[in-house]
Amino acid sequence: MFDIIKSEDNRRTVLFTESAERISGLFRKVRRQISKDLEMPGFRPGKVPKSIIDKQYGNMIKAEVADSVRQDFTSRLLEKEDWILDDNDPEGKIELPVDGDAYSFEMTFSLFETPEPAGTDGIKIEIPTLDLEDAVEKAIESFRENMISFETVDRPSENGDLVLLEACPAENTEETQKLNVRIGESQIGTGFDDLVKGSVPDFEFSAKMDKDTSDGNKPPVHRFRVTEVKRPVLPDLDDEFAEKAAGVKNLEELRKKVEESVRARYDQEIAYLKERAVIDSILESNPFDPPGYMVENLSQDYVSRLGEETPGQETLTAAKELALNKVREYLILRAVAEKEKIEITDELIENAKSLEESESTVRDRLRNRKAMELILDRADITVKEPQKSGETESDKKDRPDSPWRWIRVEDEKRETCDETAGKEES
Repeated sequence: MFDIIKSEDNRRTVLFTESAERISGLFRKVRRQISKDLEMPGFRPGKVPKSIIDKQYGNMIKAEVADSVRQDFTSRLLEKEDWILDDNDPEGKIELPVDGDAYSFEMTFSLFETPEPAGTDGIKIEIPTLDLEDAVEKAIESFRENMISFETVDRPSENGDLVLLEACPAENTEETQKLNVRIGESQIGTGFDDLVKGSVPDFEFSAKMDKDTSDGNKPPVHRFRVTEVKRPVLPDLDDEFAEKAAGVKNLEELRKKVEESVRARYDQEIAYLKERAVIDSILESNPFDPPGYMVENLSQDYVSRLGEETPGQETLTAAKELALNKVREYLILRAVAEKEKIEITDELIENAKSLEESESTVRDRLRNRKAMELILDRADITVKEPQKSGETESDKKDRPDSPWRWIRVEDEKRETCDETAGKEES
């Protein structure tokens, strides 16, 4: 049992008392373990007399029993009292227990107190409205793009076409390579789409990567030949497409299924956006440093989940920053719940508790969830129109340029790709 015998500021002095029966049981347990592992001439394993064990290992047994009692009591105390300790070690002179006697000792704990939270009312949150019809159409178009096919055309290539090429490496040092480029996707670098747009089969050109050559090395010239141009063919929006795309009977069912998915994803994203806005706002309004041991423990947990034998400094730094934010988030919501006197009943805990969770873990989770809901209820939430898709001129100006781009070079008298391939074969 334990009793809080003194409370002063953030310090709590606790008297712990363990029964003589429990202490004797712990002594027997430690002796059995020592005897099991002890090899002593003249005695079988596990049969060394108690008197000999106590004579040689008496103080070690007492220390182990005392440590076991102290850890058990501390764990039960924190579970019941719902305390968060600061980084100071508990204080108290603890005498060693005696086998057969009741055991009492005092410990003084320093509690961590999160600053009383401010700025939790009227937090401004902007959320985008959902253009359901537009979102559904874009989702269906995405299905169509995934089921796209291409057919050969006899015309110059256009935006969206698939251009098949043969690439002759610089200085003819390697075999001719085949590659496909879909115009508009910048698949092999900035500027290349412009070089093949408007091209037809057998069109040849030379190009190089125009970039900084301060090291004195000139970029090599590559030669390309267009072998085929194919246009994209999207499947028709019909019942056959609906069945292939989502396994439904007709286009109407597909639209209904996509609409449900879009709504669910929107609701999930909006819920995250609201909660993230709340956390960012209250943490900005309430700066504080949490206990270091909490951050360190969570950081180590994050790193262990990665499974890296020797995590680098970048990983360790990122894990610690993430842990710091999560601990601060947990403590500030806990403080909001305390300020608002949010209580979690035993019935709620029992209904929400899994086999792996402790009661205090469930209490924290439910209490912080209610604190978040309370803040959201008081928030100033407004709906804003979604930004139109597509890139504006200002976006293009603000976007950093590529450090290099493909440019065409004047063709010199040189072998064609076919001539190079013929020489290699001979």
